Formats: sequence, structure tokens, C-alpha cells
Amino acid sequence: MEHARNPRNVGVIRGAKKILAKNPFCGDEAEIYLKIKNNKVIDIKYQIQGCILSRASLSIFSEYIKGKSTSAVSKIKDEDIFKMIGGTPSPSRQKCVLFGCEAIHANLDTWPKKNPSTRLMTRRSQK
Repeated sequence: MEHARNPRNVGVIRGAKKILAKNPFCGDEAEIYLKIKNNKVIDIKYQIQGCILSRASLSIFSEYIKGKSTSAVSKIKDEDIFKMIGGTPSPSRQKCVLFGCEAIHANLDTWPKKNPSTRLMTRRSQK
């Protein structure tokens, strides 16, 4: 998988919102940095420690949402992400694929519309 060998959007964005994403089922952790302007994702970077599937999935997802409206990002469903990665993983690996997206979804609901300052938010509880 190309995104596992050469992940896209790895890094940090200074002054951007920082989201902590954790997958308690296997220990994957990510810091996701989102820069949103006029309700549009203008940049996304992340740092991740996790399995190859979580790294590749977050790379693919980050490429997909860059340039999209926050409204469009919030409508992305699990099945859409599975299509992006080329299929539905086994039930035990689905959280590896979804944990970064779930963290972003949880934080878009509380995204400050007028305040661009960096805020630290933790992701919602696992389903």
C-alpha cells in the first residue's frame, strides 16, 4: 500500500487546532492538526504512532478532506472510508481505520467559528 510506505501530510501545523486521537483497542495514537478557514479544511497534518493500517488510512483520509468544506467532512461515513482504503477490514481492525476520522468528526461539532486559536480537544468515546 503506497500510503503506508509514503504517508502524506505527516507533520505539524503551528497555530492550528490540535486533536488527540486514540484507539484504545490496539494503542494507536495520533495528533491531528487542522487548519480551517471559512469552514473549509485548508490544511491537515498529523503525527501518528500506530499500525500500518492506521497510518495508511489517516494518510488517505487526510488527502481526501483537504480542500473540502467542514460540512462535507462531517458527512463522511464509515463505509466511505472503507471504500477509500479499498475494502472493509475485519471487525477487529475497523477502529484502526476509523479512529482518526472519528476524532475529527467529534471536534468539527465544537469547532469555533470565529476563534482561530489553537485548542486541545480529545476525541469522543469509542462506539
